[in-house]
Amino acid sequence: MADHAALYGLIGAVGGAMLGAGGAVVGPLLLHRRESGERREAERRETDERRETQRREAEERRETLRLQEEMAQQQRQFELRVAELERRAESERERTADLRARQEAVTARMARMRAATREWHLVLADAYSTLSRGKPVDPAAFEASWRKARSAVNEAFDEALRDGLWFSHARAFRILAPNSPAIMALTPTDQGIDVTEIGNSLAGATDAVERCVAAGVPLPGELDEPARRELRRLDIARSALTAHIIGRLGALGVSVRLRSDE
Repeated sequence: MADHAALYGLIGAVGGAMLGAGGAVVGPLLLHRRESGERREAERRETDERRETQRREAEERRETLRLQEEMAQQQRQFELRVAELERRAESERERTADLRARQEAVTARMARMRAATREWHLVLADAYSTLSRGKPVDPAAFEASWRKARSAVNEAFDEALRDGLWFSHARAFRILAPNSPAIMALTPTDQGIDVTEIGNSLAGATDAVERCVAAGVPLPGELDEPARRELRRLDIARSALTAHIIGRLGALGVSVRLRSDE
């Protein structure tokens, strides 16, 4: 029995020693494995965090580039709009300047037309008035005066006709003054009105007054009535001319105010 007890004691001692030795080996091994796992987990988390940081930074860079490109595009569009507005403004300034120059040129030409016909009309009317008062008129001086006036009228009309200014606003005048006697002085054409009536009226009045000048005083009745009739016809023709000029200038944006003696 004593031997068995000693054997069991030895076995226990050996087993304990073996367990102790195993624990001394296994314990550090398990601890090492756990620490290795923790390090790997920490490294994985660090790697994931680094990748996430890199992804966010890349996304931020892309967003920054997108915003920069969008702002650059907006700037280019803004510059294009500004350039277009400047181009339109310059075009408008040029158009306005051209229109103003044309208005001034047309106004000057038409003023000359009216002035020239008025001067010829006054030469005839003054001669007739002088004869009506029983005073003679020098035929040579009268002829020189009306021929000078006729040259001025022809020059003024030639300038206007080259521009086609006569062929506008005839219908507008008929609508504005349908009952005016000046309508009789308008000669319709496919293009508007022409200078036929004003030319015929000046020629007819000149011929009639010239006959009166040649006859002298006292003024014969058979010449007096035709002269007064032709001068009235000339009044109507000049009224039509004035109406046409006012209409033409009005279409160009030029306001006209006539003096009472015109």
